[in-house]
Amino acid sequence: MSKKKNLRQLKHGSYSIALSVIVIVAVIMINMIVDQIPSQYTQIDVSGLQLSVLTDTSKELVESLTEDITIYYILEDGNRDSYVSRLLERYEDLSSHITVVEKDPVLYPQFTSQYTDETLSDNSVIIVCGDNSKVISYDDMYETEFSYYTYSSSTTGFDAEGLITSAISALISDDIPKLYTLTGHSELELTDSLVSSIEKENIEIEELSLLTSDGVPEDADCLMIISPMTDISTTEAQMILNYLRRGGSVIIVTDYTTEELPNLATVMEYYGLELVDGIVFEGNPNYYYSQYLYYLLPDISSTDVSSDLAENGSYVMMASAQGIETLDDARDTLTIESVLTTSSAAYSKVDVQNMTTYSQEDDDISGPFDLGVIVTESVELTDELLEDTASVDESLDYDSWVDTLELELETETETEEETEEETEEAEDATEAEDTTEEESETETEKEETDTAETRLAVFTSSALVNDSINQAVSGGNYQLIANTVSWACNQESSVSVPSKSTVVDYLTLTAASVSFWGAVTTIILPALILLLGLGVWLSRRKR
Repeated sequence: MSKKKNLRQLKHGSYSIALSVIVIVAVIMINMIVDQIPSQYTQIDVSGLQLSVLTDTSKELVESLTEDITIYYILEDGNRDSYVSRLLERYEDLSSHITVVEKDPVLYPQFTSQYTDETLSDNSVIIVCGDNSKVISYDDMYETEFSYYTYSSSTTGFDAEGLITSAISALISDDIPKLYTLTGHSELELTDSLVSSIEKENIEIEELSLLTSDGVPEDADCLMIISPMTDISTTEAQMILNYLRRGGSVIIVTDYTTEELPNLATVMEYYGLELVDGIVFEGNPNYYYSQYLYYLLPDISSTDVSSDLAENGSYVMMASAQGIETLDDARDTLTIESVLTTSSAAYSKVDVQNMTTYSQEDDDISGPFDLGVIVTESVELTDELLEDTASVDESLDYDSWVDTLELELETETETEEETEEETEEAEDATEAEDTTEEESETETEKEETDTAETRLAVFTSSALVNDSINQAVSGGNYQLIANTVSWACNQESSVSVPSKSTVVDYLTLTAASVSFWGAVTTIILPALILLLGLGVWLSRRKR
């Protein structure tokens, strides 16, 4: 009996051991399988900030890679930033062309010196593609803001994804566009945040003084003029127009000023644009911020520079802006598109210096107004045009220069008419002689010239390049400027990923919204509570 009992216990024990082994093997197998699942499915970022979640822009870029990318993660044990680490895992999971390699600076003290002379802190990354590389310091991944009220700095943004995606795009790109910013007329400088937004589009930025140059450099993909306080010279204006007429790109950001800027105005007038006198105020409370009638929240049209903002319902804020009018005699070859537009209730106060009321007066100009426009024109790079725009005449005064431009416009119009007449005559002749038609087509093909597209963008408030105002509209202003620079530089697609805010986003409310919600919280809700209380009291009294 004892022997049978021992056998039974041995049998049960064997079953238990076998079951335990099966469970252990199953757990190991499950862990191995789970370990192969991409981290985006196993490490879910449930925070509202979503700092370690890749945007669609990054996903599309990474998934389209055909070249191998190695990301060296500079990291000493114990100093890992979980957001950066998870973000790198996301990149590696998305493409077999990306490999993340951790490098401990203690074990490999000379490794970073191959790519940079700077001492990199933990959690910095080095991105390598072939013989090219980009270094991203951990210090640049987090944006900070200094408060003069508390005399302390606080973290406001996490930009690791934007920097990494931009670096990958730059390494696989064949050409990096170049943006020049004009200097010499008390222009505003680009803020560090805006420079970062533009550079993430993989666009190089350099200052340019036309006072010491022979013209806009040949490697310029775009020239940017930011709120000059004094006028450009006639010679500079000639240089800018020569550049534009050859298919160049210019972005002009103006500000209201009592100083006359006739040369800059003539450049805009050549492309069919003229600034309206005074400063624009809004009469529609849905189009201005809080109670400030000159802090405008214009309509955003869907154009090449603003479609994403329009689709997302974003805001752009313009302060003390001027209206833009399209000239009646603008050339038919110009395509002028509105980007930012006021309501029909807007008006421009002409006598800004002596105004006594924000309300519209008899002498004010009625809207609506454009506050931002883009202009394009297709040009034929004929030998005559290239010769005409190759140099400037420094002896010309303003009046003589304007007369020259008017003469050129008249000549262009006459040439177009003559061309149309010649075309009609040629068509009549070719109908009679097939042989002549073939010879004519052959000659036309030989005479074909290269074409280019001139691009001009004009915005009438430097609020677009102001950090504080940009924050008030949750980055909408800088997004518009970055989009415009990318468009002007003829970038086919944008790879710019905005920095992710680590603070609560600003809620932009129009004056109408403020009035509505103020009435709801101070009148309607208290009234409803009183009525509800009265109803309860009456029902209890009846009992």
